[in-house]
Amino acid sequence: MARELTYRLTNPNYTVYHRAALGGLAATVLAWRAKRGGAPSGIEHDVQRDHVTLAWGDELSDQEALQRILDASFRLTEEKLIDLVGQAVAADNVALRVAIHNGLCATFLQHNKMRPSEKEPRRVEIRSADDESRGLFTYKAITSYAHQKAQGTGLLDPAKKGSPAGRFPANATIPQSVVPGAVAGVQALETGAEEAILLLYLMVGSAVFLLRPRTYKEKMQACVVVPDVRDLVAFSRALRAAAGVDIERPRLSSGYLGRVAGGVEEAALRLLIDLTADDLREDPAIAGLQAIAMGKVAWDKNQVNRSASVRLGLTYPELDVFLCASKHLGKARIVPGSKGDGYAVPMSPIPELIAANLAAGRHWAAHFRELVSESKDFSRMRFARKGLQAMKEVIKDGVDQAVINMFHEAWRKTMGALGERARRDGLHFERLVEVEQERIRNAILRSKTADALANWFLRFCADATRGASLPAAQRDAIALREFIFNQRNAARFQNLLLFALVSYAKDGSSLQTKGET
Repeated sequence: MARELTYRLTNPNYTVYHRAALGGLAATVLAWRAKRGGAPSGIEHDVQRDHVTLAWGDELSDQEALQRILDASFRLTEEKLIDLVGQAVAADNVALRVAIHNGLCATFLQHNKMRPSEKEPRRVEIRSADDESRGLFTYKAITSYAHQKAQGTGLLDPAKKGSPAGRFPANATIPQSVVPGAVAGVQALETGAEEAILLLYLMVGSAVFLLRPRTYKEKMQACVVVPDVRDLVAFSRALRAAAGVDIERPRLSSGYLGRVAGGVEEAALRLLIDLTADDLREDPAIAGLQAIAMGKVAWDKNQVNRSASVRLGLTYPELDVFLCASKHLGKARIVPGSKGDGYAVPMSPIPELIAANLAAGRHWAAHFRELVSESKDFSRMRFARKGLQAMKEVIKDGVDQAVINMFHEAWRKTMGALGERARRDGLHFERLVEVEQERIRNAILRSKTADALANWFLRFCADATRGASLPAAQRDAIALREFIFNQRNAARFQNLLLFALVSYAKDGSSLQTKGET
């Protein structure tokens, strides 16, 4: 063969970006095989678990072969949406295509020169999964994009004087469109031609999300989640599954709304769950993820740059809590934009908070008090009660469960007393409950030390039981005593009590009847 390119996962010089790009290349080549007539003419190709090979004969020059490879990899739909062949997004899944298109235009292809577009945006109707809300979302239809011509790399530039025609240059440039946030210094970022070809597929192996965080809004508009691939065949299979529409097993990152997240950690954990959902082997297809947030920074007013970077592993002790929060509270909702177009925002900040905590190695409920410190935010939590209850049921930590169960038992008895009072005095039970919840919230928030919080909690339980002990206290007496009176646990204890206050529901449902006992 005139030229053979072999890319191996075991290359010691490869970073997470190279391995993700290799995953994208493998997924693309396997997609050629799955679709008859999809492979580029004259290009031999092979995919194994740890390497990909591309080769062509003397009848093709290097540049002719590369152009055929790019034509078969990077396409446009009839609606002028970006079509990454390796991601295998179904033709009729327009909602996901629009989300990916807009995400790529905000990260890899943010410069207009890298994706010339129509002047007027196009509109497409997006509906929520339950069809309760819908809106018209816009996207810029494009006529081409950088990866179709290896734009900015020099790989397909005409040969310089004295150089062989049709051959790759000795060195290629790495523009921002290839690696988002890559900033050149005095000189451009350069690498060998073979490596530059590989990195073109980083866009395929990665996932893009649109960010709508509650904080630092000016610094995060989108993010790129880069998988650390270690099995090319398994990763390609997972990538296809994540982009598919599975009614029985819906993916967290599917559809337009599935690509709207509160924060970069939430986006990354969603993708992690989707990519590993069907992977039960001892050696999963990925080793972790690198998530990069893109947004405006003070030193550059013209484009979005890297504003945060987070490394995530595969396992977290309370990942099921995040999964429950995502399924029940993580769905984005559609609201009207200022110009009448649809705008998607996260339904609740809870998944964003839990994901940030897990990624940083904090307790899953850390900083929960910030979500209920204002009375209006606390009142909104009642709409999230079903999801909060589901989260409570999957908590693995025994102490966390004991604290929450003890509070719920005391609160159940407190509501029983409120029900008796309502019947006796002709008062509104729901109003009595609201007032008592607000009083308890304030008491928990005002307790600044472990001793103060422990004393309030024990008094609350004693008042609820009229001096009797609670079953939860009897079951976990030693663990609770050691936890409650330890000053190092003050913040965690406070957050758990606030979570317990808003997550209580009789028989797993929201409170509907008077006088619970």
